Amino acid sequence: MLLVTVLGTGDYQEATYQLQDGDTCRRCRTRLFPTALAEWFAPERVLVLLTPEALEHDNWRALQAALGERAEPVLIPIGRNERELWEVFDLLVKRVPAKARLLFDVTHGFRALPLFAVTAALFLHRVRDVTIERVLYGAYEARDAAGNAPVFDLTPLVDLIDWLSGIEALVQSGNGQLLAQRLGETQRHQWRRGNGHAKPRRLQRVGKALGTFSTAVQLNRPREALTAARTVVNTIADAQEELALWVRPFALLAQEIADEVAAIAHHEPDRLTRANLQAQLALIDYALTKGLVLQAVTLAREWLVSWYILERFPENAERWLHPEIRDQAERALNNGARKLREGAAIAWQIPERRVFQLWDQLGQLRNDLAHCGMRPQNQRPEPEQVRARAEKLVNQVRQVLRAV
Repeated sequence: MLLVTVLGTGDYQEATYQLQDGDTCRRCRTRLFPTALAEWFAPERVLVLLTPEALEHDNWRALQAALGERAEPVLIPIGRNERELWEVFDLLVKRVPAKARLLFDVTHGFRALPLFAVTAALFLHRVRDVTIERVLYGAYEARDAAGNAPVFDLTPLVDLIDWLSGIEALVQSGNGQLLAQRLGETQRHQWRRGNGHAKPRRLQRVGKALGTFSTAVQLNRPREALTAARTVVNTIADAQEELALWVRPFALLAQEIADEVAAIAHHEPDRLTRANLQAQLALIDYALTKGLVLQAVTLAREWLVSWYILERFPENAERWLHPEIRDQAERALNNGARKLREGAAIAWQIPERRVFQLWDQLGQLRNDLAHCGMRPQNQRPEPEQVRARAEKLVNQVRQVLRAV
């Protein structure tokens, strides 16, 4: 483990620092908080950020004597302007190796130096797979009459960045994998730490449900997505108290997520009904709002096949998933679309004309997307036109269900 700390020129006074770590209370009496961390966590190396003035101060000599060869000075500018603060960032990034386990101490920092140090650590966490074990602050100013000073664990504030990334991925693109990972890690971490009898038991279930749902959406599995959406709604409802207690950043958004996927949730995904088709339409809308245009268009085309089976071949509705039944419906739609292109009178009957037109246009757009636009320039839409065309076609799909 690597400890990163900041040391200044202040007149630091002794206190008995106390860290409540799960079921254990760690205690150490010292005037230099980094020595307490060195005693509690036994880091192999200690990077000490020092301004030129701090490098010549007795505080550094005392810390060096206490830590011995583990203490490594990192000379930094005082941070009087933005340029110097970014120099601190660069220096720390260069000194921390990839995949390191990092313990951060922000107790004796000066001005904005701790903030930039933690920012650098977050950068390393993302690009070099650095693990931020803890971010701790020895609150000398909060000591009691006996001189006992609490140690505040600020790690949840750093974790917030990861939560925000996961939330953004789900909200913007429907990818729940990061949140699934964070929820599972939080549950496992709390079980390792102890925390008496209060341990989360449902967080991992919520994460698994989100991961399964987002995978089903991304892989174009509507039946699985309908089932997974129902599981998401139920597991979030069951885990409300735990979410509020253990993962507050996600808890604030959890109900919104449940509400968003509720329209997709369906208890009979393998039975072809109008309710099933309505849920699949909600899934198509969801995919489109998340920027998953290829998925939305592909799903819409398959939706039209399912709708046609239910409306025109109801005797085959129980076998709607069989390839021969779907092939039959596709042949009928292809035949109608061909007659429409040829100007046959029968194709202009309502509602068949609208359905055949829509089938033809969906097929063209689906083929363009599925074949990665490998067509002559005059036969394919420009990338910026694809989403608008998809939205228009999906809106027509909605009208088909309403019209019958």
